[in-house]
Amino acid sequence: MIEIIVSLIVGLIVLAALVQVMIVQSQGYGKQRELVDIGGTAREAAALLSWDLRQAALAGSPFADLGANSVTLRSPTGVGTICGRHTLLPRYGLWKTAGEVLATSDDTALVYQLGRDKWSKLKISAVGTPGDMGVTACAWPGARPPDVVVEFVVTTKTDTSYLKVGAPFRSFRRVEYAQYEQDSRWWLGRRIGAATSYERLTGPLVPPSSNGLAFTYYDTLGAVTTNPAAVGSVVFTLRTESYRNDRIGLTSVPQRDSLTTRVAVRR
Repeated sequence: MIEIIVSLIVGLIVLAALVQVMIVQSQGYGKQRELVDIGGTAREAAALLSWDLRQAALAGSPFADLGANSVTLRSPTGVGTICGRHTLLPRYGLWKTAGEVLATSDDTALVYQLGRDKWSKLKISAVGTPGDMGVTACAWPGARPPDVVVEFVVTTKTDTSYLKVGAPFRSFRRVEYAQYEQDSRWWLGRRIGAATSYERLTGPLVPPSSNGLAFTYYDTLGAVTTNPAAVGSVVFTLRTESYRNDRIGLTSVPQRDSLTTRVAVRR
């Protein structure tokens, strides 16, 4: 009887040790999983922000607003190639388009001036079909209709006098990136044009008091600047946290990570 009792006690001790090992391993796996999640969150957000920041000042256009924890810029929305034009009006057919081309108060365009090595900055006043806009076919013989036709605001003749068939076209829209709070957590959000609410992109981020999203702006000589027209590069830091809390001793806290990226602005 005594041997049986001793065996049971030893067995319970071994079982308790195994359970403890499994608990530790489970906690380690959970911690590693959360670290992978927040690392992926930071990389996704950094890739998106880097793309928009790099293109925002193309052709010398200034940033709309520089903030320590937010930025407002011109975000690329659509591309295409000019393939034909209206005989009387400043309407141009676009071929091989991608993305979205709209005529709102927040949409503008850049069209490359072939042979002059510069871009024309234009306001889009209308977007329509080839039939409605009077550009029914691309310029070359036997060509199919354009994908879409755009009309530009023209104040002087030179605004469109250098636009030729084959010129690259880019459309842009005003976009703000910032942190916003929802469901008691902080997220990276995007607000397009005159929208009053943010579109959730990724997160969660640490609260603004801990600089979950922080920007520093530099001119082309590497000095910190607050002039939207002088920005040559942008350094931003994203501080992300896990959805779930991880137990450390007697406390339960989220896992956190940060990623700092420097982006050279394309001009």
